[in-house]
Formats: sequence, structure tokens, C-alpha cells
Amino acid sequence: MTDLMTLDIESIAAGGDGVARHDGLVVFVPRTAPGDRVVVRVTKKGRLARGVVERIERAAPGRVAPECPHYEGDDCGGCQLQHMSLNAQREAKRRIIADAFRRIGKRDVPLPPIEGGARTWRYRRKLTLALRREAGSWRAGLHVFDDPDGVFALRDCSIADERLVVVWRELLRASALLPDADRLRGSVRLLGEGASGAAFVLEGARHWPAHGEFFERSASLGALWWIPEAGARRLLHDRRPAASTGGPGASFGQVNAEMAERLLAFVLDAVMAHAPATAVDAYAGTGELAAALDQRGVQVTAIELDAEASAASATRLDSPTRAPGVRTAGGSRSVTARVEDALAGALPADVVVLNPPRAGVDARVAERLGADAHVRAIIYVSCDPATLARDVARMPAWCVARLTAFDMFPQTAHVETVCELVRGGA
Repeated sequence: MTDLMTLDIESIAAGGDGVARHDGLVVFVPRTAPGDRVVVRVTKKGRLARGVVERIERAAPGRVAPECPHYEGDDCGGCQLQHMSLNAQREAKRRIIADAFRRIGKRDVPLPPIEGGARTWRYRRKLTLALRREAGSWRAGLHVFDDPDGVFALRDCSIADERLVVVWRELLRASALLPDADRLRGSVRLLGEGASGAAFVLEGARHWPAHGEFFERSASLGALWWIPEAGARRLLHDRRPAASTGGPGASFGQVNAEMAERLLAFVLDAVMAHAPATAVDAYAGTGELAAALDQRGVQVTAIELDAEASAASATRLDSPTRAPGVRTAGGSRSVTARVEDALAGALPADVVVLNPPRAGVDARVAERLGADAHVRAIIYVSCDPATLARDVARMPAWCVARLTAFDMFPQTAHVETVCELVRGGA
């Protein structure tokens, strides 16, 4: 059953929906902005409800016309905030973080400052698309925001580097050589560190007999991975120069190069402010931070589960590029393992850096850090305010010394947060 309501949008929820309240009912309304007055068709579910905008009666001061034609024309779910000005987006993200700490972390924190980059369009270095087979041909696109199963054909993506779109078009010209399946998922990532072109990771299907021909037909690819159904990731083909393979194309990496550099510098300064002799870089990726700390004389243990990324981290830590006269006592090292399994062996340490995936840290990590009296500071880098707040709540012996947001993903509701924790309790 649906009702027609006139609502005033108060805030933006973590997923990007506008939030309104009506007689005790909380209504989530996609594609609205704080300050909008909208007529909404509402579907109720308990004390929560979801609304679809029928018309805007009063536009918010922060509302703008979306730049990408897919945003409204195809209801693209890749972005959630293109209808808001950049300043309005960033203010919403600050409030999302503070709200998560209040509701989930049970900590009252001030609105964090937010750092943004110069590139708010065409910044993404990775583009993941859903592939659907229809009438013998493939359609590649993004999901519709209000239909998780709906996929529209993507012509362009305004937040993606133009080179990614060019590579995708090339891959679609070779799509007859993709595996026999109804649905697949593919990710194109621009390569760096001395390698040109892109890496492609295909997910799905059980057999792919034509992968060699597909790779040969896709001249822009430097590497091709496949994750078969119920299988592990495989590197099928690699034409990257030998000197470039220290930068895994399939492993996680920040998609916004400019903001990733600023974030790395910020975290490095935050760690060094505690004058550590030893540190743990947990969820270390390819070891950029670990190597930077090692070059400054800090003995680092870098923990990373992904074997290829961990190997790149080890290569960085073995590099003879330390500043003249700088040596670490006992040597830094890279460990390939789950953080919850390896953390005890990496402690004691003066500072621990946590940079987990969106799911946050395992409860055992929080428990271990809460019990270790030697650690002086935790620098937690998060891409999800909700799991960050949850994990901080698990560590009551630590207090929030500093909270800083980074607008890593303009036009979307996602935000990167750095939380500096010191001893002292909530």
C-alpha cells in the first residue's frame, strides 16, 4: 500500500537517500537533498518507509542539475548525490560520519573537517560493470538505483577516467569470446607503476575456453584475471613489463589517485607524530605506507591477505631506497595472512594502522588492541563510517583524538575517514 505525502527532507542517510520524518515515520527518499520539499509516494514497512518523488515543490539551495545523462535518464545507481552541489555533498558526508559515531559508536564527536581534491569528475581509475546476455549479445552497464537486478547499457561514466570507457568499448567488441553464461561481472583498472593500459578481472562462469583469443583481441589489456564460479582468482595472461608487476592490477587500490596521495601523506604524518620506533600496517595492500615508514626508520610489520599485494609490499620493503643513514632495528617485513591471525605476532608496536575493507575489522582485532598496553595510537582508515563507528565502540579504552574526512568519491555517498585513537577511554 502506498500513500502520497508532502515531506521536508532533513538530512542524507549513509546510502545517499534523503531522510524525512512524518508523524513518527522515518521515510528514505532517493535523489533528494536537505531542504527539499517534495511530494512523495510512500511505501511503509513498520516505522520505516521508502518514498519515490512525484514532484519537487521547493528545491533545496544545494540542489543542482546532474551532469551525467545516465543519472536521471537511466536512474543510474553508480552515483547517489549528483543532484547536490559539491559543498552540499561534503556537508552531508561530514554529518553521515558524526551521525554514525553518535548512533553506532555511542560517541559524540564534532563534525569532522573534510578534504577534497581538484578533480570531482573523471577521477575513477576503476570501473566495474554488470554484463547481461540478451539475444546472443552482451550488454554492459550499471545497476538501476531502485532495481538491484536492473542493468542499463552504459554509454559513458562521468566520474570514470575516459581511458576506462575506451577499454570497455574495446572489450565489448571482443565479447563474443566471453564465457557461455547469462550474467558476468567485469572490472577494468588502469595500470600504473611503469605499466600502460589496463587490467581486466572477469567474474563468473565455469569454463572459458576462448580466454586466450579474447586477450589477444583486447590490445589495451596488460593483464587478464578470471574468478570462475565458486573458484579462486587466476591470472590468465600478462603482458605487463617485468618492472611493473610490483603493482598488482587485480588487487585493491584507491580509485582516486589525487586523493589517495593526499590520504597517504596525512596518515604518514599522523603516524610519525607519535615518534614510533615500531609500527604495524594492517591490511597493508601493496605496502606504500609501510615502505614510507620504513624509509623514515620505523620498523614495520605489513600484514596483507592478498598474496600478490603482499609480495609487492615485500618488494618495497626490500628496496634499497632508504634515506642515507636510516636503518631499522631488526628490519621491516611483510606477512601474508589475515590480520586477526597475524596481529598477535606483530605486536608489541608503538602505532597500529588499520585500513580494512568496507566490512571493517574482525572483532578479534579490536579485542587484541584493547588488551595491548604497549600500543600508543591507532590510526584507522575507513571507507564506511558505520563499520568504523562499530569498531571504535568495540575499543572502549581508546578515545577519538582526531577525525578527518576525505572526499575520495565525489558525486557518491561514499566517504573515506581517518580516525586517530589514543588511550583514554570513551
